[in-house]
Amino acid sequence: MADKKHEIVEFEFRGQKFEADKTAFGSLKVQTAINLGDKDPKAANEAMDLICCGHLVDYIDRVPDADGVAPDELGCSVEDWGAFTEAMGEALAAKN
Repeated sequence: MADKKHEIVEFEFRGQKFEADKTAFGSLKVQTAINLGDKDPKAANEAMDLICCGHLVDYIDRVPDADGVAPDELGCSVEDWGAFTEAMGEALAAKN
């Protein structure tokens, strides 16, 4: 089977640019891993890393709070990550 060309979407969140893999986001395997994250957190993190184009840890370290303040050494808050993933989902669902 030939490798599938991945569609990468660029989007902005709180003044920063990010990329997300629309092809990975639409994958049943990736969505299943995310949905079963409570049973297999490692698989869910690997799935999110695929969607984040291999930059999951970098993104967690970069997502600012609502006031634009950069996260500390522990990364962004759960609330800010939730807002980020919502914005990412909207960008990936948008029609071109």
